[in-house]
Amino acid sequence: MILTLGALIEIQDSGEKIHTFKNWGCAIGNNNYIGEPETETYYIDIPGADGFLDGSEALTGRPIYKSRPINILLGGKKPRDEWDDFISSIRNKIHGRIIKITFDNDTGFYYTGRGYIKDFNRNREIGQFYLSIPKADPYKYSVTDSLDDWLWDPFDFETGIIDEGANISVSGEMKYIISASGGPFVPVFNVKNILSAGLQIEYSGKTRTLTIGRNRFPDIVVYKSDVTIILKGAGTLNIEYRRGSL
Repeated sequence: MILTLGALIEIQDSGEKIHTFKNWGCAIGNNNYIGEPETETYYIDIPGADGFLDGSEALTGRPIYKSRPINILLGGKKPRDEWDDFISSIRNKIHGRIIKITFDNDTGFYYTGRGYIKDFNRNREIGQFYLSIPKADPYKYSVTDSLDDWLWDPFDFETGIIDEGANISVSGEMKYIISASGGPFVPVFNVKNILSAGLQIEYSGKTRTLTIGRNRFPDIVVYKSDVTIILKGAGTLNIEYRRGSL
C-alpha cells in the first residue's frame, strides 16, 4: 500500500472539513490503517453431524459485514509548548463525533464512523497520536451519488461508473439500468411530480405504483448483477443511490 500524505476529515454535526497535513501539519505514519471488515456469521450445531451448518447468508443470500476498525497514526513537528493545546483543540472537534475520512490516495471514496483521538505521545518537538474509528462502517462510499455531476479528479476511468439519476422525465415507457459494483444498495425513487397517466416501475415481473415523494422497495437490491427497471407513465423523478465498496 502506498503511504499517504494525509486525509480529509469532515465532521458530521458541524460540517467542518480539516486536512490532516494542510491544516494540522500531521502526516500519516502507518500503512495498515484500514482494518478488515468483520463478517456476521451464524453457525448451527447439528447433533450427530460433523462440523456446523453455516446459516450466515440464509436471509440475505450474501455476506453481511458489521464494521471495520480504522487506526490512523498521525505525527508532525510543532513547538513543544503548542502540542497540549493542539491535542485539546482537536479532541474538542472530533473525539466521540461521527466523521467522514477521505484518504489522499483514494479520493473517490470516504469512510465513516465515530472518531476518537488516542495515545498522544510527544518527544520534544515531535508528537504523534492515533485518529481511531473502532467501528467504522464496513463499506467505503463514493464521494458522489447518483444525483451529482461526476468529478474529474477522483474519477477512475478504468472502474468508475457515471450515474445519471437526476431529473428523469418519463413520458410513455423508458428503460433505466443501474450498474452493479462493489457493495449492495437499494435505490430510492424520489418522485417530484406525476401527470394524469400516473407513474409506475416494473422490475423482475412486478409492477409497482409510485407516489409523490420517496419510494423504496427493499427487494430491489443492486449487488452482483445490473438491475434493469422499466418506467411507465408520465412524470419526473430522481433515482437516488450511493455506491459502496469494501
